[in-house]
Amino acid sequence: MLRTFGKTVGSALAVLCLVATLAVAAEEGMEMTCVRTSASTGERGNCVVGKMPDGSDLVLVGTGLKVGEKMLCHHRDNMIHCTPVPTKK
Repeated sequence: MLRTFGKTVGSALAVLCLVATLAVAAEEGMEMTCVRTSASTGERGNCVVGKMPDGSDLVLVGTGLKVGEKMLCHHRDNMIHCTPVPTKK
């Protein structure tokens, strides 16, 4: 009886930890690098293409970004929206 109860509680804790990890990862977003902007001179503009961590390119929407700048992207409203990575103090 005690062994069965211990297995049940242990399994429930393992599932809870897994779900919590996935929830945090989903909110965090994905860090990408801006590859192409709508500005022709390389100044800040709307980033339209980003490079994923695996090296593939992705069409997205990011405002106020320069080519080569890191950005944090989230999937929202059937589009990928990106913002500049906040600087750490």
